[in-house]
Parts: sequence; C-alpha cells; structure tokens
Amino acid sequence: MARFESRKLFRKLFRKVLQRIFPSLVQYQEVDINETYSLSDGKKIKTHIRDYPFEINLHPDGKVLHLYPEPALDCGGDGVATNSYILFDPDIFYSDICGFYRLQDEDEITLGGGDPEQRAILNISKKTPARKLSISNEDGSLTFQSLVSNPKSSIAPLLKDKKVKRVVSWRRKKLRRLREIFGNPIALLPPDEAIALQQEVNEILEHEKYRPRDKDGRPGGVVALPDESTTVIVGDLHARVDNLLLVLSQNNFLEALDAGRATLVIIGDAVHPEGDTALDEMESSMLMMDLIFKLKVHFPQQVFYLRGNHDSFAEEIAKNGIPQGLLWEKTLRKQRGKEYKKEMSRFYELLPYVAYSRHFVTCHAAPPVSSTSLNKIINIKTNRNLYNELANNRLRQANRPSGYTRSDVKRFRKCLGLAKNTPLIVGHTCLSLDDTLWENVNDIENHHVVYSSDTEWVGLMAQIGDRFYPFRYPAEPMMSIINAVPEEEETSSAPIEQAVG
Repeated sequence: MARFESRKLFRKLFRKVLQRIFPSLVQYQEVDINETYSLSDGKKIKTHIRDYPFEINLHPDGKVLHLYPEPALDCGGDGVATNSYILFDPDIFYSDICGFYRLQDEDEITLGGGDPEQRAILNISKKTPARKLSISNEDGSLTFQSLVSNPKSSIAPLLKDKKVKRVVSWRRKKLRRLREIFGNPIALLPPDEAIALQQEVNEILEHEKYRPRDKDGRPGGVVALPDESTTVIVGDLHARVDNLLLVLSQNNFLEALDAGRATLVIIGDAVHPEGDTALDEMESSMLMMDLIFKLKVHFPQQVFYLRGNHDSFAEEIAKNGIPQGLLWEKTLRKQRGKEYKKEMSRFYELLPYVAYSRHFVTCHAAPPVSSTSLNKIINIKTNRNLYNELANNRLRQANRPSGYTRSDVKRFRKCLGLAKNTPLIVGHTCLSLDDTLWENVNDIENHHVVYSSDTEWVGLMAQIGDRFYPFRYPAEPMMSIINAVPEEEETSSAPIEQAVG
C-alpha cells in the first residue's frame, strides 16, 4: 500500500498549502454535536466522532444509516481508534452479508438516490435526491454538507453504551465462535489428531456435495454450486493464517455459514509463504491446512477448496530458488509422518479445479486456452494439460504468448453454459504491491483477480443478491487476538446470529 499512501499524503500536503494561501477556501463550522443536528443547505460542518458513532437520517424517506469509527482490535479483542470510518445500513449490517463504504483519510462520498450501487448496498431510496449529502474525512475529522435545501438531512450521536460498542462487541462474538471451531488456543495439531482430521476430510471429498462424477465414478474436477447459495471467494492465502481468520471475523460470513446460507470457496495456494518472510518456513502452512480442514469438517457442504499450483509436492514449485514443494513434503514427513504426507497427496488428487453457479465462475489461475468442455473439466484427471492451464497459466503478455486472452474468458463462460457477463474470478497473479484485488483486469469486463495474502489489506469477492462486490479489510494479528480472548467470555456453540440478536 506504499504508493497508495504516498498519493494520499501528497494530496493532504497540497490541500494544506492551498488553505494557507487561500484561507477563504475553508468555509466550514466546527461543531460539537451532542444531540440531533439538522444540516442547513450548502453549509459545511466539521465534527470529531472518534469516540462514538453517528446516525444519519436522509429525509424525507427517513432512511437511517450508521457511521462508525472503524476499530482495530487489540489483543484483548477491544477496539482501538483509527482515522477510518465505515458507513452502512444498520437494518442488515448485523444480520446478513452486506456491503458498506469505508472513509479513510482524504476520502469523500456523496450520498443520494442516483447511484445504483448505493441503492443496493445502503438501501437508499431511488426517490432520494441524486446528490443529497456529502461526507469527507480529513485526519479523522468528518465534514458534512447538505446538498439540498428541503428536506434537510440530520445527524445524531449514538451515545448509548450498547450502540457505541456494538461493532466491537459484534466482532468479539465472532472471535469466540472461531475459538470454538478451531480450538483454544488456536495452534498446530499433534500428529495423531492431524492425521485423523485429514482422513476425515478426504472421506468427505470422496463423496463431496455438488461434484459431478467422472467416467471412473470419482469426484470430478468441478463444483456446481446451487444458484441460491451466497458465495464468498478468497484468493491465495500463502500461509497467512491471520488473513483467513480475519475474513471469518468480518461482515457476516461466519454467521451465514453457521446458518447454511453461504458458501466459502478458497481458490488454492493456501500454503507456502511469500514476500518478506522466510520462504522455507512450513509450520504456518501446516497450521493453515489444519484450519481449512476444520472448516471443511464443520461445513462439509459449504466450504470448498480448489487446487492451485502450490497444492503439490512438485520440485518445480519454488520461489527465489527455494524449492517449496520439496520442502513442504519433507516437513510433513518429518513432523507428522509418512501417513500424513500420503493423506495430503490423496487430498490434492481429490480436489476440484473449478467452481461455478449461475452467478459466477472461479478457478485458481486462468481459463483454459485450449478447446475444452464441461465434460473435459469433470474428467480432468486424464488431462494434465488442462490442469496446468487452470492452475498455472496467466494473462497473455509480450513475454508470455501462451497466456490467456479475452476470447478465452468468453469461451470458458460459454462451455459452462453461463451468461457472457458472468464474473470470472481468479487468483494466482498479484498485479501490484499496493492492492489485494483488481477488477475488470486488462479491460475484460467482469474479470477479477483476488489475492488474499497481502500484509496490509485482505481482499475477497462476495455475492450480494445477483452481483459480486469487492471487499477489503485492514490486516490484523488475528491469531494473537483470538487466543487472548478471556476464558470467562466463552459462550456456547450456538450460531452467532442467535447470539447477536
């Protein structure tokens, strides 16, 4: 995120210079709001809300939105103030997978009924004026400006204790639920427990739901998900255990899994560290797979893992000269025994390569560039070349003439019987060092890349209604946070949705 932050810093310094030279540019009133405040037309007010959230009423339809300081969690699970805010519809935010808007330093949003995305995410009425209210963030202070004279919007502080702490309390409940699923504390399993868990997972995969059988009666290379399921797609994790835990502690992803309303698809390469870490360290990869296996056992018909190029012991799997594939095999043999390594090999052979429904299609790396069909993908075990294309290929570039193009994306959708605008979501290729997901890559509409192993932001794609939206969350040291939640706060294993109320 370095370049992203530098651009914001430049804009901030440039604005401050302008304000010194032209002080008349600053035309807002600083207000300490302790009760409902009606916003006059065209007038700007600036206020600090770092200690409590606000309620925004977009009259005349009475639509209420909440604006909360976005907390970072400390190792006790308490919220730590940041300069970032989240804006959402409180009617759905705590009960279902939903979108929100984040206002970081230097961000600005104009609310109104003319934006289809705001109508979908915030449930703003189409009858609301197209440009109703603007909100901007400067160093954690918010400036509000009403853009219509009648009726006026209003803002009010949420000062009741339950309201002030609601977002933090909501996340803390998720942390305790994660401890119930993954163990207390979250840690590497002993070898005998690890082997038993993996064998249980492999038996699930032998009869996995939504997997058409290949010509030999084995689970095929495709997961054909039901259209009514809401799907969440996570990209390459590369042994960043905290990032997986973060995903499960945000939004209502875990609640939706508990309630049977959602499907989680991890699109491969959960193992093998990358970046500024020890590339030959493999314990984090073992822990990552322990957690994924536990998720699969808890949600056998809702959690799916697609095979990526790093899901292998092949000697060609290497980074910066480190033979990660071979090291992975050696580590498993040494720490968990030959039987565990054998079961991991079986796991890889049982994995699907493509998941899709009417709403999306996803695979680890790329659509096939060779002629293919649904039947060929189902029978992928007899076609090594097809595996290499789905798990290894990348976009065509001058130095990669065998890469895929717009026409391959189009053909891939067609062979699965999908509409021409169906989102294709892949991982594998990190396109820059200052982001975690990229939309409409190479100007191919609805062709997205998600890479969930960034150290600063964790990206994913999630379905809301019939559409997929990008989600980014600030990285946090989740394992330390979850393990530090006090024992006395543990609750029963009832789904979070019931606990939140």
